[in-house]
Amino acid sequence: MRRFAFVATGAVLATLPIVAGVRIQLESTDLATNKSTTQTISMDNSRMRVDADANTSMMFLTDGGRNRMVVLDRAKNEYREIDEQTMTQMAQQMSGAMAQLEAQMKNMPPEQRAMMEKMMKGKMPQAGVPAPKTVYTAKGSGTVNAFSCTKYEGVRAGEKVSEICAASPSQIKVSPGDYQVFEKMKQFTAGLQDALRNSPLASSVQSFGVTDSGVQGFPVQTVTFRGGMATNKVELKSVTNVGFTDADFSLGSAKKQEMPGMPGAAAKGKQR
Repeated sequence: MRRFAFVATGAVLATLPIVAGVRIQLESTDLATNKSTTQTISMDNSRMRVDADANTSMMFLTDGGRNRMVVLDRAKNEYREIDEQTMTQMAQQMSGAMAQLEAQMKNMPPEQRAMMEKMMKGKMPQAGVPAPKTVYTAKGSGTVNAFSCTKYEGVRAGEKVSEICAASPSQIKVSPGDYQVFEKMKQFTAGLQDALRNSPLASSVQSFGVTDSGVQGFPVQTVTFRGGMATNKVELKSVTNVGFTDADFSLGSAKKQEMPGMPGAAAKGKQR
C-alpha cells in the first residue's frame, strides 16, 4: 500500500509543469554584533519566494496578471497579502501621516521643534520638494566569493549610504527571464518606496539592492552605512539552477488575514 501511494504521488508530480529557475542563498551580517542569518531566494520569470527562516516566507506573485506580495506564516498557518490596491492605500496613508506630522511640528514651540528636527537629523522634507535619491557611482571592479563584480558607491544628500558590488546575470547563472521578476517587483513597490523616501524615515529605508536604479547587475555584496558607519553586510553565497512547480509557491491551506490598519481589517475586527 505504501509503495502504491509513493508511485501515485510520483505520477501526479510528473504531470505538474516544471519551470526553470534559480535558488539563491544569501548571508546577512549585523556588523555591530557580527551575527549572521541566511536567506534563500527561489525565483523564476514571474514568481519569487524569500525564506527568512523555517516558518516565514515572503512571496511576490504575478499569476493571472495580478501582482501581489504575500507573507506566509507557516507556524500559524496564515498569510497576509498586499495587492496593488493595498499598496496604493499604504502609500496614501504614509503620505497623509507625514503631512499631519509636518502640520504638528509647525505648531510646536521652537525648542520642541528643534528637538524633533535633531532627532530626525534635520532631514524633514519640505512640502513640494522631492526627497533626495541615492546616486550610484561605479568605483572599479572586484571579486566576492569568486563572483567578478563592479563596485558602486551609493550617496544620498552628500552622505555615503551603501557600497555594492554587482555581477552580471551570466556571471551568477541568472537568465534575463529570471531577472524580469525583480523589475516587476520594483514597479509594484514604487509608490510605497516614494512615500517612504519623502518622509522623515527616509534615512532608515533600505531598498532591496537588486532593484536599485543605477546599479547594473545582481548585488553579490551590499554594505549599508548609517552615519558614516557600516552597519550591515549582505553577501551572495551560492546560485543553483533548479526547476520549480506551482507547489513551490503555494500557500497550502493557510488562511488569509487582513493587513493591520487596512479598511478590511477594521471591518473584520468589529465582527469579531
